[in-house]
Amino acid sequence: MGHGGTLDPLATGVLIVGIGRGTKHLANFLECTKTYDTVVLFGKSTDTYDVAGKIVAEAQTGHITKQVIEEKLGQFRGKIKQIPPIYSALKINGMKAYEYARTGRELPRELESRDMVVDECRMLEFFDAGQHDYRWPAADAAEEDKLAALKLMNGVAQTEGQSETLPAKIEDSKAQQEVKTDGQERARSKEELNSMPPVAKAALHTHDIPTLCESAADAPAASFRLTVSSGFYVRSFAHDLGISCDSFGIMAELARTRQGDYTSLQPAPAQLIPCLTYEEFDQGEEAWGPKLAGILEQWMEKNPVAGQSDVDSRDRRSAQWQSRPRNNQGARGPNPHVGKLGRGDKRERRRNSSSPD
Repeated sequence: MGHGGTLDPLATGVLIVGIGRGTKHLANFLECTKTYDTVVLFGKSTDTYDVAGKIVAEAQTGHITKQVIEEKLGQFRGKIKQIPPIYSALKINGMKAYEYARTGRELPRELESRDMVVDECRMLEFFDAGQHDYRWPAADAAEEDKLAALKLMNGVAQTEGQSETLPAKIEDSKAQQEVKTDGQERARSKEELNSMPPVAKAALHTHDIPTLCESAADAPAASFRLTVSSGFYVRSFAHDLGISCDSFGIMAELARTRQGDYTSLQPAPAQLIPCLTYEEFDQGEEAWGPKLAGILEQWMEKNPVAGQSDVDSRDRRSAQWQSRPRNNQGARGPNPHVGKLGRGDKRERRRNSSSPD
């Protein structure tokens, strides 16, 4: 069993899970396009670029209107450059970026911008102050953390502005220096991470539930729909959009509504496969079982066994599955060859047993 890409700690929505032969195809879901619905709250910045972080800066929002935001969205469509947030799972010298942030260590090198493709970037709704219930984080960062965050943001902006004017020789020299030291830094980072006590190491991967202010933020907010390439950070979009609007912005809400051919939208758009929901799992197997069977069989029909190396023991009856008629829920009827133990052949049951008898 495996997954086709994690979600941000605050995110909900589509999570692809692969079983059996499907695990060999999970990499396809890492590289496919995804659709997100998100809410950006303007006026403040946090160390994580979302409401789960601590406030590091704030700015005026009186000038932000629906028209102002619409005018800025054009620069986020098509082929763009994006710098990941420091609180991310992006690995630098063997350590994830958020591990550097949580241990207070400086990054061995600046986060580099990456090429992204945004097929869709549109505002769904604009909320003026007093028209929504989105709230600020309750905690402010310590003063030294605020200074470090502002330094990082200013450094990124300066780096982006200077990158086009640096002479080619300087860029080449910088690249050669990184190649020489990268191996040493990677070894040192991994050694420090491995030497941490298990409890401390586990804490790096634990995400606390954010504590928010009791009242709604007195600032504008807006919801957006984004269809993007692999590796896109919606938190960076919120941060960059806020700065583009001469203010700050943080992600207040996030839902992944589509990944590849699978969607959480109800009803599902044409050509897309509806995902299982938590509500269906709560209703028991009689509710989710037939739907899950239908989803798996649809995938198997689209992805037939390509060769002997792609064969999984669960595919042996695929021909029988395809020959059985579907019921009104999209799943095929019961398999007459499967007994109470799920096997029709005693020899297969004996072979799979851990008993020497």
